[in-house]
Amino acid sequence: MDILGEILKQVIAGASQPQPQAPQRQQPQSRPAQPPQGMPSADDLNDILGQIFGGGSAQRLPDVVKQFEEKGMRDQVDSWVRTGPNKPVERRQIEDAFGTRELEELARRRGVDREQLAEVLAKYIPQIIDELTPGGQLPRR
Repeated sequence: MDILGEILKQVIAGASQPQPQAPQRQQPQSRPAQPPQGMPSADDLNDILGQIFGGGSAQRLPDVVKQFEEKGMRDQVDSWVRTGPNKPVERRQIEDAFGTRELEELARRRGVDREQLAEVLAKYIPQIIDELTPGGQLPRR
């Protein structure tokens, strides 16, 4: 069962929903925005998160939470696990939690930029942990 993949689809779909904005005049010369070079695709991100969390069933979720706690981010992780708003995490904190070497290896395997990968993980990991802990607690092993 690929729980992680389903959650990632929901999180990415929610993040890509257009936010209501004031109407703007269309400029005829404007081109559609291109994603930055080196950014992970949704498939890349699914594979990378599967490696981080231990596959589609997220078996390593408690280990990932512990990694963040050991790096001094207990308050942030608690906000992701508990119900309520999630506290943000920065790219440098992601690098600290996972280690620059591990992120470099994950990025290299997928042909993406390590710093951009860390930015994307900083955006999605809080939401994913939040979704993996709907009752406000880590699953029992």
